[in-house]
Amino acid sequence: MPRDYYQKLEVEPGASRQDIRKSYQRLAKKWHPDVNKAPEAEARFKEIAEAYEVLGDESRRQKYDDQLKYESARQAYQSNTGNAGPKSGNTSRTEDSQTSGSTSYEYRTGGGLDEDFFDMFFGDRMKDYDFFSNTAGNASFSNDSRTGGIPLRTTRAKLDITLEQAYRGDHVPIRLGDKRVQIKIPERIPQGSTIRIRGTGSNGIDADEELLITLRILPHSVYALDGSNLQGVLEVAPWEVVLGTDAHVLLPDQSRVRVKVPSGIQSGRILRILGRGLQRDDGSYGDVLLDVEIVVPSGISEQERELYRQLASSSRYQAQMRRRKS
Repeated sequence: MPRDYYQKLEVEPGASRQDIRKSYQRLAKKWHPDVNKAPEAEARFKEIAEAYEVLGDESRRQKYDDQLKYESARQAYQSNTGNAGPKSGNTSRTEDSQTSGSTSYEYRTGGGLDEDFFDMFFGDRMKDYDFFSNTAGNASFSNDSRTGGIPLRTTRAKLDITLEQAYRGDHVPIRLGDKRVQIKIPERIPQGSTIRIRGTGSNGIDADEELLITLRILPHSVYALDGSNLQGVLEVAPWEVVLGTDAHVLLPDQSRVRVKVPSGIQSGRILRILGRGLQRDDGSYGDVLLDVEIVVPSGISEQERELYRQLASSSRYQAQMRRRKS
């Protein structure tokens, strides 16, 4: 059966998109490795992020729900027929080709699901960044004149990192066979970037080997990625909207930026922090975009309620209808 992503996010299968988002934010904050120092925190955080990557996207969630139904029906059929063997449909197979000294691994699904989606359900995700065994990614070998005619072995792999690691430019440990290697993530590197690391022998990688590592930034509890921009929501109280305020926004590297919230701003307006996003292709940097959302804080005291009563009695504003924006 596919992994139970609903259980990972502690929601029911019929949960709304908003409930899934709220549960993800709660669990991500609880298990983030920078906050939770428990030994299992990093693994739990990755599981939660993986689950939200599927359930937080309506299209992928629908495919996932369809896959759950398919697997449930298949198991019920096998139970009724007494045949536990594989059925036709969504299966995976590995093909080795020995052409031109290369080895490739091909994954296919009979049900039309894309490779990444199928691999998410059935592929064993590497733990402890163990991406460089013979079955991790596609390995190819090529000649390079700079190696003096020595065949250069190129290993390609994908590496999941947090937005904090990408933003700060952390050193990330990976396991290469029986060796552990530290790789440096360039500061504020964008989603999908590929790092090339040439082996020298002294850096833990053989001189005849190079690594091509494609980075995937995991979903974040606050920020969403929009190209090189970071998108978030800034929640402000009604009195902050009326009077204006300064908000202190926490960036992924834990630095804070003061943002001016002008008096009279409305929900849906966007505040922009220039140049504090991820790197663009031209070397410049994206922005941080904050959607303003007016909220009434919970746990209002009786004194605060009395102030609201005074405001209500002195204000001439009344609730009114308008056409919904398309």
